[in-house]
Amino acid sequence: MNTKDIADIFKQKGIKATPQRIAVYKFLIENRIHPDVETVYNSVVKEHPSFSKTTVYNCLQILADYDLLIPVKIDNEKIRYDADTSFHGHFRCESCGKIYDFKCDDTKVSGIEGFEIRQRDVYYSGLCSCCR
Repeated sequence: MNTKDIADIFKQKGIKATPQRIAVYKFLIENRIHPDVETVYNSVVKEHPSFSKTTVYNCLQILADYDLLIPVKIDNEKIRYDADTSFHGHFRCESCGKIYDFKCDDTKVSGIEGFEIRQRDVYYSGLCSCCR
């Protein structure tokens, strides 16, 4: 995805297309690895040495606020980020720590009628096929 495509997406969402936001979003779109803030920062600072870790964190927060990425809280130590905002599940390998996406049905639940749902997460953990 090029810069113009990202700027168009931001415009549709009503987000100012700053170089920092574009760089962070581009990294997430091109690297579907569920990175944490540190990983995103270490990657984007190579091309943009003036970026601070706080800038990257703020960009991630704004992109999440506008539903352009989702925070993945499957890891007790770190929040990871995913640019795939469609409903899907995450599996975390307890050995290697890698996070995998998997498809799941948007199943009907009961017992929370009348509630306002703001977030839905499906998390599994165990051993991936490589570590098993």
